[in-house]
Amino acid sequence: MPQGRSRVPSGEFSDPLDMLLRHKCLLLLQGPNGPFFLRLARRLASAGCRIRKVNFNRGDALFFPGRRAIGFRALMSQWPQFLAELLESEQIDAIVLFGQWRPHHRIAIELATQRGLPFYVFEEGYVRPWWITLETGEVKAGSHLRKLDLRALAEQPRPCRPQPVRFAFARMAWWSALYYLSGRLQKAGYPHYVHHRPFLWREAACWMRAAFRKCLYQVTARGLRERLLDAGGPGFFFLPLQFSTDSQLLHASRWTSNVEFIGHVVRSFSEHARDSDMLVIKHHPMERGHTDYAADIDVIARQHGVRHRIAYLHDGHVPSFLKRSLGVVVINSTVGIQALFHGVPVCVCGEAFYDKPGLTAAGHLDAFWKEPAAPCRDTFMKFYRYMLRTTQINASFYAGSVSGARHFPI
Repeated sequence: MPQGRSRVPSGEFSDPLDMLLRHKCLLLLQGPNGPFFLRLARRLASAGCRIRKVNFNRGDALFFPGRRAIGFRALMSQWPQFLAELLESEQIDAIVLFGQWRPHHRIAIELATQRGLPFYVFEEGYVRPWWITLETGEVKAGSHLRKLDLRALAEQPRPCRPQPVRFAFARMAWWSALYYLSGRLQKAGYPHYVHHRPFLWREAACWMRAAFRKCLYQVTARGLRERLLDAGGPGFFFLPLQFSTDSQLLHASRWTSNVEFIGHVVRSFSEHARDSDMLVIKHHPMERGHTDYAADIDVIARQHGVRHRIAYLHDGHVPSFLKRSLGVVVINSTVGIQALFHGVPVCVCGEAFYDKPGLTAAGHLDAFWKEPAAPCRDTFMKFYRYMLRTTQINASFYAGSVSGARHFPI
């Protein structure tokens, strides 16, 4: 039996979290903006785990104060040696982090891999909106799910109904604003730290603007939403955009920006889709306060002569649009999983762990517009239930605690 297994309270933790409780001493690196890693540390410590945490800036320290935290204030070039010495001195037997492509996390993953040390990655939920992801090793394009052979997968038990999580976005915006403000105002304590999103006044303002825009778009886009959801309205394909700095866009696709990907899809749509069909482009909700692609989409659509067949949407109930759509085009967005759940055809243009025979379109995007093939329901449900059981936790990084069977009580 793995070390520490007896510390798991029966029925209290979901299977993915059990993995962490097998270890005696866990090292936490950067987590989501907010107090999630502090709550996680308290829960793990109460079950008998010894916890250490590295803070890289004042935003980290704001949400994880105390003696268990160690500040790294040196140059990035010194991080590998600092980490190696810390792993030895504290007898760390596993690393936990959020955001696997952050520079200091890539170094940690490489070092852990060299030493045969387990590492665990938290990520936003593969299933939205009431789930978070925890995997052994890398996530998304690097997930173990990508190599899963669906033909050999046994029938999976039916999962419990998830507990709803409320007000997650408002709290995420608030925690993020505090995080960036703290990092900006108290930069002197960590003079060499460079964040993957710069600590600028604009960054904190963007998160506050995101909360305002969420309310604004509920009103200004109402007419567009009603037209698209009208059962008698035109057929449309749905294109959800990635976060512009998402590693899955930058490292797991052949495009370097959303604008470049939009251009690729609109060109194909203009040349191969039926003249009666529309393309609905959906803005990423976490980038609501940072960017707007209206001008870029207008230029691209006019270049290809399909301006009247393109709609740009910032907000809306995604499952409702999926159910009305003819098909979904993604790089590797988790919206693809939602679409498959609702039996909607999906064309994956990047690298996605759910891009498998029987689930997603096998052909090229050009052929997808006229021959969108629906997923096999039985195959998808086996995969979906396996994914929930092994990688998903019913919780939010931002909205406090939940409780109940297979829920994450922090």
